[in-house]
Amino acid sequence: MLAENKLEVLKDLVRQYSREEIIWTNGYLAGLLAQNETRESKETIVPVSVKPTIIYGTETGNSKKLATQLQTVFKKNKIQSKVIDAFQYPVEKLEKEDFLIVIMSTQGEGDPPQNAVKFFDNISNSSANLSKTRFAVLGLGDSSYPLFCKAGEVIDEQLARLGAQRALPFQKADVDFTPVAEKWFTEILGSLQQATIVKT
Repeated sequence: MLAENKLEVLKDLVRQYSREEIIWTNGYLAGLLAQNETRESKETIVPVSVKPTIIYGTETGNSKKLATQLQTVFKKNKIQSKVIDAFQYPVEKLEKEDFLIVIMSTQGEGDPPQNAVKFFDNISNSSANLSKTRFAVLGLGDSSYPLFCKAGEVIDEQLARLGAQRALPFQKADVDFTPVAEKWFTEILGSLQQATIVKT
């Protein structure tokens, strides 16, 4: 329990937060706790019943690399997940997803990579009901371009349009994406564990 002076400081901070900032903070803190518990004892890992799907759209291989790294993080925390190329993902399966993770790069003038063009178009034209789906999107790009991470941003907007609930706000990552991605992995982990608590 917090001391009264610390509690007042926390209350003051929360009053200044937007809803998305509160969601982000909640996921971040849960992720930190999960990591600490993992370091202290493997026996403290709580199995997560939610099985996330990780979709990647890539031109140079970076998104695929991050998708497989995230899957490794999940395995270490006893979370079953699957990684799939956006080109191979059937959009009609969206309604069956409990937790969807998209890692999407941006090319040229805000365009998706070639392997994700079909997925990009299909999801933009979809009328699926995703009210039971939670999601998070990581966009990769280059901030020297005007439409920085635009493809990922569009995917995030389209999933929300279809009724899916953001587990985390849309995250942009610049050319040096590793620090941002690692922090985002921690937040995803916390959000997944929270989703399991809610579901059970």
